[in-house]
Amino acid sequence: MLKGNNSLLRLFQKNDLNFEKLFITQRDDLVKFATRFVFEPAVAEDIVQGVFVYLLENAEKIDFKKSVETYLFGAVKNACLNHLRDLKIKDKHQLLYIEAILKLSEENISFEEEIINEIAAIIKTLPPRMYEIIYRKYFLEMSVKEIANDLSISENTVKVQLFKGRDAIRQLLNSVSN
Repeated sequence: MLKGNNSLLRLFQKNDLNFEKLFITQRDDLVKFATRFVFEPAVAEDIVQGVFVYLLENAEKIDFKKSVETYLFGAVKNACLNHLRDLKIKDKHQLLYIEAILKLSEENISFEEEIINEIAAIIKTLPPRMYEIIYRKYFLEMSVKEIANDLSISENTVKVQLFKGRDAIRQLLNSVSN
């Protein structure tokens, strides 16, 4: 890991590294990381490339207080959040959920796969109707009205099930993390 309060350019010169090698070694992990949050591999690829272009263009200006790898994951995380905000995600709970996952992943990237698998397992343990509503809302990105129409239930029922589902997921995540 490259550490220190140096510019990227000085770190590369001092450690005899090249930008292409950094891109090749980090690209796949960064694209996987970004895909989990933007859900589209092509968009994730664009985000990662954008981060590397920014690094290349601003190599002399960027000071690192952490490792280059940590900087890259943080930059990709921020670019993903910016992308999601640019899409004007209207469901604040969905954005908060995504930010929470990003925060967990940033703090402990090595456990990222395990955390994602546990969240998926938790969602699958929800009662069938609640699972169906959560799935339609967050994975199929359906509106409350669309879900209510598809399932022939009231919009209030959908809202209550979403609230209870998020609460159940939150409680189960807290019990897993303790």
